Amino acid sequence: MNQFDSIFLVGTRIIVCVGSGGVGKTTSSAALGQVAAGKGLRTVVVTVDPARRLADALGLAEGLTAEPQFLHGSDAGGELWAMMLDPRTTFDRVIAAEARPDLAAKIGKNRLYNNFANGMSGTHNYLATEELFRLSNDERFDIVVVDTPPSTTVLDIIDAPGRLVRLIDNRIYRVLSGRSSGVMGVMTRMANRFVRTLASVIGADVIDDAVEFFGLFKPLEQGFRDRAVAVEALLAGDETQVILVTTPRPDVVAMAGSLAQDLDERSLMPDTVIVNMAHPDLGEDAEDFDDTRDIEAVQRLRRRVEAERRAVDPLGSLIGAEAARLIWVPALAGDVHDSAGLAHVASYLRAGG
Repeated sequence: MNQFDSIFLVGTRIIVCVGSGGVGKTTSSAALGQVAAGKGLRTVVVTVDPARRLADALGLAEGLTAEPQFLHGSDAGGELWAMMLDPRTTFDRVIAAEARPDLAAKIGKNRLYNNFANGMSGTHNYLATEELFRLSNDERFDIVVVDTPPSTTVLDIIDAPGRLVRLIDNRIYRVLSGRSSGVMGVMTRMANRFVRTLASVIGADVIDDAVEFFGLFKPLEQGFRDRAVAVEALLAGDETQVILVTTPRPDVVAMAGSLAQDLDERSLMPDTVIVNMAHPDLGEDAEDFDDTRDIEAVQRLRRRVEAERRAVDPLGSLIGAEAARLIWVPALAGDVHDSAGLAHVASYLRAGG
């Protein structure tokens, strides 16, 4: 068993691919899905990035939908599915599952809800965790591969469940949802003055929409809170593998190291590092060259490979020599944009580098 096989051992339910932009994270996610399906696992790859890179990587000309679509099976009995997060669809689905039909209809007409559901970034981040929770409990799938947006946004997604819980516990929110009384009377009066002042600035209609929405949302709070806590536990648990994707450029490695430290603060230190776009190490094959120009080219290549290894060494040290699994994927002549390029990446992942 090579180093990489341990990612797909029984018990892993979630693989989260993280990294900065332009490092091949989406391609790696798609390749991971292919490898998992090839190992007999029913796999769904979901992208929470609104760009259509995952569809392009998988060769889907018509793009992805908000529901998992079956792509193909494997000789080992695995399956590959893919989908793209659509915040509106996810939010409507959650509301329909949590609320009575009449309450769900009222929420659906609320203007603040529609602003939330139609693309506000904070809502998009939270709904990514709702979708992850749904897929992780979908009996059709053994494993979920998540293609995340670039570095800073993935931290917002990871932090989103905790932010929701803090919002529900916020005193101003409790006033707007109509639940402050008794010993909270003084605070209520202060909050009401704040609300009136806010209304004079941004408009009473906006405040009315907020009061209506938070009041309608009140019966759903416990369900949202419970799922938020469950998602936090799922991400931090042994069932989740975090894979950090980088390239061997020193500046990109530095960004990857910073992200790894931020993740470590959230108990999510990456388990594996994929180093994309590396120069190939010719190894013993280099001895076969006789022409002087070829030998010089090989020597230059070896120096480049050594420089890339030195650049990545601090990242391996940061994660820990024993825990880190560094998978090197040589660069292609051009961008990965077709099935052959995706197969190239998947072959190195499958072999463990």
